[in-house]
Amino acid sequence: MKTEVRSTTQALKVSLEAIQLPEEMKYIQRLIDAVSENGKTLDVVVYYPEENLIFHSHSLERSIEPYLGLIKRSVREDRPQEEFDTHQKVPMFSYTLPFKERTGHIGGVSTLRHTSLMEKEIEKSQWSIFVTIFVLICGTLVLILLGTRKWVTHPISKLMDGINHLSKGDLDHQIDLGRRDELSQLAQAFNQMAVDLRIARERILREAETKLELERSLRQSEKLATIGQLASELAHEIGTPLSIIHGRAELMQKRLGENEETHNYLNIILHQTERITKIIQELLGFVRRKKSEWRDLNLRTILENTLDLLDQQIQRQSVSVVKDMKDNLPPVIGNPDQLQQVFLNLILNAIQSMPEGGKLSLSASMKEISREGLEEDRRPYVEVCVEDTGVGIKREIIQQIFDPFFTTKDTGTGLGLMVTQGIVQDHEGWIEVKSEVGKGSVFKVYLPSVQGQMKDDE
Repeated sequence: MKTEVRSTTQALKVSLEAIQLPEEMKYIQRLIDAVSENGKTLDVVVYYPEENLIFHSHSLERSIEPYLGLIKRSVREDRPQEEFDTHQKVPMFSYTLPFKERTGHIGGVSTLRHTSLMEKEIEKSQWSIFVTIFVLICGTLVLILLGTRKWVTHPISKLMDGINHLSKGDLDHQIDLGRRDELSQLAQAFNQMAVDLRIARERILREAETKLELERSLRQSEKLATIGQLASELAHEIGTPLSIIHGRAELMQKRLGENEETHNYLNIILHQTERITKIIQELLGFVRRKKSEWRDLNLRTILENTLDLLDQQIQRQSVSVVKDMKDNLPPVIGNPDQLQQVFLNLILNAIQSMPEGGKLSLSASMKEISREGLEEDRRPYVEVCVEDTGVGIKREIIQQIFDPFFTTKDTGTGLGLMVTQGIVQDHEGWIEVKSEVGKGSVFKVYLPSVQGQMKDDE
């Protein structure tokens, strides 16, 4: 605004200096009217002090005294004058310059600029600037919020979700932020921590399993040592009386002649003493782990013979037998008496678990499988499955049924399944058990076939 007023005043000064008084006095007024044509923003006052000539815009018909004083002072001091003032309650800015026209007359020109409109424009501009700044601030805040949500809040939410999964034990959960920054590095560190924790947990579980297995083996060894000591004492203490009873029974059988009933009783005594002796010898053999004479065996024949031995008890308890034994079963290497003892114990337990009758399923087949822990070593095994519909076994005691002296029967000794497992392990096999209370049990015996032995030899 000041630049505009100064430029206008400078232009008026140049024009006025080219005018000659009094011939061109009318030109002065026309010049003033041309400058202040709109009559709203610019007003002009021209004053010749010596001639007392005053020329001014029509809007300044009154109250021009202050500007005449400015012109006089500017002429007297021979320098520009400018000031802000209020003229008729209207704020004004004035700029005054002295001049000297060609004939030597000295005067001054003052240009007045109304600042009220300018102040309104400034006020309007202030509001416009305020609104613009407000909109810019709001837009910036929205962008910051959106950027924060995308680049900070969302990744942190993913991290918190990963932490929640980790706290619940889900160590397989991985976080993928899909970018490369500090939060991504934090997510990668979290993923690595989860992997390390999973590996550590698996290692701890394996170590705990190994420790439990060692403890079970230790307890088994302690029990076997007790059984060995007991078996040795029984063999010593019972062996001699049994021999005497067996010998006297044979002597009485020879002396009694043809008394058939007495012969039958003596035969029972002889048979039972032989059985007691055999049980003690088997128990001693199991404890001492003596490997008896082995040969190729047909398991189907052994299973059929075992069923024949238990036929009377099967009929007495109303148990139906379902057999599924393949014709092309490969032979296994082992001791026939020991393996018959294995299947005798398992089938007898199945029958006894069905006091009200039920179904006994007996099957034998060849499968190429691997032992647990040796998944890469697959070989042919003969699988013998003994399944019943009896009372079943509680899940929490399945691991204990092979322990010495552990039994669920009122009259059991707790040695049958222990001896059974020991014999199967001696034959390089294993036993698997599945059972559900009220639905029955399944015992699966796996024995390596001769084909598997031939592959090992090759």
